[in-house]
Amino acid sequence: MKELRHHRILFWTILLAAIAVRCVGFVSVPGGVNQDEAMAGVDAWALAQYGTDRYGIFLPVHFTAWGYSQMSVLLSYCMVPFIRLLGFCTLAVRFPMLLVSCGSVALAYLTGKRLFSPRFGLLVMTLTAVNPWHFMQSRWSLDCNLFPHVFLLAFYLMLLGLEKRRYLYLSMIFFGLTFYCYGVAVYSVPLFLAGYAAWCIRKRRLRVREVLLCVLLFTVAALPEIMVMAINYFGWPTVETPFFTMSYFPESVRSSDILLLNFSFPQLWRNLAAMVRTCLLQCPDAICNSLPKFGPMYHVSIPFMVLGIVQYTREVFSEKDMSVKARRFALWCFLLMGVWVGSVTYEVNVNRINIIFFPLIFLCGYGIRTAVNKLKSLRYMTFAVYGVCFVLFLHSYFTEFAVQIRTYFNVNFLNAVKTADMTEGYERLYITSNADWQVNPKMTEILTQYACGIDAAYYQEKTCVTGGRTLLPYSQRYHFIDAEDIWDVDPEGLYLVHVTEMQDIPFSYDILERDGHYVLLSPLP
Repeated sequence: MKELRHHRILFWTILLAAIAVRCVGFVSVPGGVNQDEAMAGVDAWALAQYGTDRYGIFLPVHFTAWGYSQMSVLLSYCMVPFIRLLGFCTLAVRFPMLLVSCGSVALAYLTGKRLFSPRFGLLVMTLTAVNPWHFMQSRWSLDCNLFPHVFLLAFYLMLLGLEKRRYLYLSMIFFGLTFYCYGVAVYSVPLFLAGYAAWCIRKRRLRVREVLLCVLLFTVAALPEIMVMAINYFGWPTVETPFFTMSYFPESVRSSDILLLNFSFPQLWRNLAAMVRTCLLQCPDAICNSLPKFGPMYHVSIPFMVLGIVQYTREVFSEKDMSVKARRFALWCFLLMGVWVGSVTYEVNVNRINIIFFPLIFLCGYGIRTAVNKLKSLRYMTFAVYGVCFVLFLHSYFTEFAVQIRTYFNVNFLNAVKTADMTEGYERLYITSNADWQVNPKMTEILTQYACGIDAAYYQEKTCVTGGRTLLPYSQRYHFIDAEDIWDVDPEGLYLVHVTEMQDIPFSYDILERDGHYVLLSPLP
């Protein structure tokens, strides 16, 4: 009883501490918004208002997003109730990822407890709470980062379902929902389920009819997304139903990222090398995903991960108790699924192979447990090292990172374009494609829509009213250009340009305002 009370105290202490540090400066760090985050938010706002995405597609199963590059929908649908409650703001856009990520800290404990013991559950919960990857992805909304959390929930329910079948059947619904989190799930989750189901049938842990019912439930949950994949693979037309829309994307380039559709051995080796660099060696990645000094899991975790993987693999196959083996073999399959994703997905970075980090955290914990069992003095030393690493990570995150990320999360552009949009006396805006770190007119357009709160109906030109203002139609008011295109001067237009573009402007102008690297120009008569 005393030990149980002790575990409860530790559980709530770790969970509340994890939630607290993830909430500090939640909206301000990272400052601004990422372009994919803005896209997810704008589509979620349209869903909250009209039940469509910003293009007017009714309850899409998959977002058109950038046109050439699509986006999964589940995270945006999760934003809808928060946007309805809080209004269209960064807090509402980011809150679902914060909520889900904090929940997965507790879920790591439950899964670890189910796999091994309550003590091991507390260990992996602690590792999850202080993990750099987990912390960073919890504080902004990238659609694909929902994938590992939903999968972990399904995985835990599946473990419960090995003894109580109702949980197994419920897990199939959540495995199906992973298809709406990230396209990678389409070619990884079914393989995981098929491999594990075959093993369970062979070892008589599941009956064939139970597996068939699981297949049915999973297929029902995932079918709309499966149909979207089929529509785009075979070039079929868009299918509209009274409940949702399954779209054809004629400009899509996403299939080029999958090795299975464009196989070559040189690309396979590059994919494997990228996976090793990212997951094992923890080499530098995009700053929004990982801080170079710490990596996605701390560099101190590397020997524990290697030890954990080797020792765990050996023990899984030597385990005699089939009930225990069934649970632990599932984690080994989870890891293999992550390796599969890294092998067949184009040169993965942290967010592309995010599904592998939960099994790596578990196996890192297993490596720590193995090392501590052999050398007891390592116990407190290991926790002290991780504690120091986490403190140093937080210091770096809230100081150096907070400054660096402002550029990549478009703070300067967002502020400047909002100022330009609210400047009175100008009906037309000419907006640079230079986002201060990348030149892309589609990117600055979606950032403009986010910063200026452009209504989806206005964007579709069904109305001339947005934000309580009556304006010219969207295509007449907003023009997204490179400086090289600003040659037909509009005397009644307002120009937002990057300072590096000013030397290329051929007409005379007044500078109305400077905002960071951006300048508002008014042409002279």
